[in-house]
Amino acid sequence: MFKMTLTKILAIILSITALGIVIALIFFGFTSVSIWLQSMAVDLILAIVMAAIAGLIIDALYRKYSPQSKILKTTLTHTPNNNNIVVDGAEKIIGREDFVGVISTDKLLFIGKDHFKIVKDNNGFLIQDLNTKNGTEVNGEKLVENEMKLLSSGDDIMVGKTLNMRYKEKNS
Repeated sequence: MFKMTLTKILAIILSITALGIVIALIFFGFTSVSIWLQSMAVDLILAIVMAAIAGLIIDALYRKYSPQSKILKTTLTHTPNNNNIVVDGAEKIIGREDFVGVISTDKLLFIGKDHFKIVKDNNGFLIQDLNTKNGTEVNGEKLVENEMKLLSSGDDIMVGKTLNMRYKEKNS
């Protein structure tokens, strides 16, 4: 994600200002620009400060409202470093991209693109392995092809023999 820092914002503003001054020097000559800069110095400084403040506000709004990694959302499955994966609908397919930044890149290779899904029904949440090479285990028991297993809060889920997670329902 593109991240602006105060240093970057100031560098951009100063670069644009310097470019504007150079262009003005080329078109209007040194004497005219020098007189104009002397009379407008305070206004230029205020404009630069206001532009920096506007840049920081825009950056803060961008960070707040931009899409975030799936792993940064709230509840249901806890990964090793206390991140959560949310199941907010009737069904959620969980795969490799959900764990980017949580485990190392070489371990991600053991997790399928679409590894398992969690489905909500009247009895609670069910988990199903999506026919992956390295499989999914719940409390040490490997899920067989097309098997749907009811999850209970506190269940351990082993994904691709490489990532251990704990299932926790939001209200428990």
